[in-house]
Amino acid sequence: MMNLKNPNQCNSLEELRVEIDKIDHQIIRLFAERLKYVEAVVGFKNDEEGVIAAERKDFVIRQRGEWAQESGLDPITIKQMYTVLINRNIQHELELLNNKIKQTGTESK
Repeated sequence: MMNLKNPNQCNSLEELRVEIDKIDHQIIRLFAERLKYVEAVVGFKNDEEGVIAAERKDFVIRQRGEWAQESGLDPITIKQMYTVLINRNIQHELELLNNKIKQTGTESK
């Protein structure tokens, strides 16, 4: 867990920015950790349809929007962020899948 000051304990703009930077750094570390799991998922997928997983994508984006709303955040913004993130992850997964197919010489449909 991060050691953060309460926003009300910050006495300057600079102190607030330092705390925001700490939070952003942790968020990026968590996205990097999340990517490791995304990459591991490719081991269980054998074709582009499995990687794209449109129903799962829609569910995740909708659920993250709901989580955002429950946390007092704008669900539209969070859904947009996750759409960008997931679309990029799908591109990355497709690259990994293509490499996997090249190495094994097989593709399941």
